Amino acid sequence: MNDSAADADELPILYNDEWLVAVAKPSGLFVHRSNEDRSATSFVLQQIRDQLGHFVYPVHRLDRATSGIVVLAKMPEAASGMGLLFTERRVSKTYQALVRGFCDDHGSIRIPLVSSLGRGSPAGHPQAAPQDAETHYETRQRFELPLPSGRYPTTRCSLVEVRPVTGRYHQIRRHFNQISHPVLGDTSHGDSHQNRFYRNHLNLTRLMLAAVRLQFPHPVTGQTVLITCPPEVSFQAVIDRLQQFQPRA
Repeated sequence: MNDSAADADELPILYNDEWLVAVAKPSGLFVHRSNEDRSATSFVLQQIRDQLGHFVYPVHRLDRATSGIVVLAKMPEAASGMGLLFTERRVSKTYQALVRGFCDDHGSIRIPLVSSLGRGSPAGHPQAAPQDAETHYETRQRFELPLPSGRYPTTRCSLVEVRPVTGRYHQIRRHFNQISHPVLGDTSHGDSHQNRFYRNHLNLTRLMLAAVRLQFPHPVTGQTVLITCPPEVSFQAVIDRLQQFQPRA
C-alpha cells in the first residue's frame, strides 16, 4: 500500500462482517470531514463506502496524522452498540509511538485533559474543566544516535507500546508531551527542534504514532473481536533505520 493520503488506492480491510468493517488508515487521511482542513477531499468514510458499495457509520476517531485501525459500522444499531462499548471503556486499544528521550521501562500517566470542545473556552465554562485521562505504556526499544541534539552530546528516543484507558482529544500526544517525552513528528504538541533533527537525519516526515491493536466484545454477537495492524511503511522505515543505534547493555 502506498502511504500517500492523496493516493486513491483502496484501503486495506482488516476485518469485515455483516455489521462492522475495520480498515488500516494511512497517516494524513481524515476519517470524515473536519474543520481542521476544509480543503481535504478524501476521507475514510467515503473511500470505504465506495469500496464496499455500502453506507458506513463512524464509531470512533483517529487523528488525521495517526495511522492504523479504524472501525466503522454498517448499520445504525451496530454503531450505537460500538459507541456504548467505547463509552463504557470495554474497547482495549494499543498504539506504538516513537518518543523523545529514554522512557522508563513502564509507567502510567494520569493527567486530566481539557476536551476538544473546551479548548479556547473561557475559565469557568463547563467545557473548560479538565476531564480524567489515563494512559499506560511499556518501553519496547531505546535508541541513541551519536549526534548532538541541543546541549546533549547524543540524541535519544524510545519506541513505546501505549494503552490509553480513556479517549480524550490528542490524549497520547498531550500526555507524553507533559512528561517531557513528546511523540516525534508531532507538530502540535511536540518538539520542533527534535522533529527537524529526525527529519534531516532519518527522513522522518510523519507523526510517529500508530494504532496497532483493538480488542472488544462484538456489539451484536458478543464474541471477542481482535484486530491487529502492523505500522505502515513510513513508520516502520524510521524504526528500521534506528536499529543500528541501539545502546549497548
